[in-house]
Amino acid sequence: MRASSLKFLAIIAALLGTAATEAAAQSYPTKPVRMIVPFAPGGRVEAVARLIADALSKDLGQPFLVESRPGAGGATGADFVAKAQPDGHTLLLCSAGVLSILPNVDKKLPYDPVKDFTPVARLIEGFTFIGAYPGLPAKSMAELVALAKQKPNSIGYASSGVGTYSHLAGELVSIASGAALKHVPYRGSGPALNDIVAGHIPLMIGGELGELAKAGKIRILATTNEKRSPEFPDVPTMKESGFPQFVAHSWVGLVGPANMPAGIADKLNVTLARVMADPATQEKLRGLGGEPAYQPAADFGKTVAQDRDIYAEIIAKAGLKFD
Repeated sequence: MRASSLKFLAIIAALLGTAATEAAAQSYPTKPVRMIVPFAPGGRVEAVARLIADALSKDLGQPFLVESRPGAGGATGADFVAKAQPDGHTLLLCSAGVLSILPNVDKKLPYDPVKDFTPVARLIEGFTFIGAYPGLPAKSMAELVALAKQKPNSIGYASSGVGTYSHLAGELVSIASGAALKHVPYRGSGPALNDIVAGHIPLMIGGELGELAKAGKIRILATTNEKRSPEFPDVPTMKESGFPQFVAHSWVGLVGPANMPAGIADKLNVTLARVMADPATQEKLRGLGGEPAYQPAADFGKTVAQDRDIYAEIIAKAGLKFD
C-alpha cells in the first residue's frame, strides 16, 4: 500500500476516534458512577461527597454512588481509582492528604499523584479545628500548651491516619508551641470522632468537629486556617492564639483516572461549576466545615502540585521520618 494511502487511513482513524470520544462525552454518564472516598465513613470528605453526588445525580441523570474504600491514609482508595477504566464512571473525591501529602510520606505509593489522575475540580477549602474533650482542663491554646508542657507526650491528639493532613497539623502545633503532643492515628475521621465524644482521646484535629461543637460535645480551641470560620466567628486562629507563623490548610477535590477523555472531564467541570454556584449548596458546604472554593481542572492541577511542595517543606522542618 502506498505511503499516501496509509497516511490517509491514519487521518481517518484519528478522526473516527475523536468523533467516538466526543460522542461518549455527550452521552456521559451512561451508567451509575462510583464516587470513591478513600477514608472510613463518617468524616467530612464523605459528607461532601454525598452532597456533591446527590447534585450530580440530579443534574446528569445517572446515580452517583458514594463508596468508602479506606486504608493506608487514603492510598487504598486512590489506587483503586488510578487503576479503574478512564471512562468517567469511577471518580475519586479526596482531600489534599491523598495527592499532596502522601507522596511525601510514602515513597512506595502504588500510584503516581500526577501521572495516574485527571484533575476535575477543587470544591472546598477546608476549615480545620483543634477540638478538645470538655473534660480536658484547657479552654484555650495557651492553657493547652501550658498543660502539655507540664507532661510532655501525655496529651494525645487523634488524626485520621499517619501522614495525613490532621497528623501534620498536629506536628506543627507541637513544633510551633514547643509542647510535645502524642499522635494517636485512627483509620479515618469517623472512629476518631466517636472516641473524642466518649472521652477516650482528649484532642482531635480535623474539619468534622463543627456539629459536635454546636451540640456542646467538644470544645474548639482554635482553627488552623489563616482566617476565622464563618460558622465559628468567636474561635480564634492559631495566629491569633500566639502562633504568628502557623497556617495549615486543606481542600477537597474531585479527580478521575489518567487519560479520562477531556470531554467527560469538561462536562463534569461545567456541571460542578453550576452546582458550586448554588447558594443552597454553598450554605450546606459551610455547614460541613468548608468554605466553597471551586477551582477548574487546570488550576486545580497546579494547586495539587504546589501543595505537594509546601508539605514536603513542612515535613522536612518537622523532621518527620516515615517507614
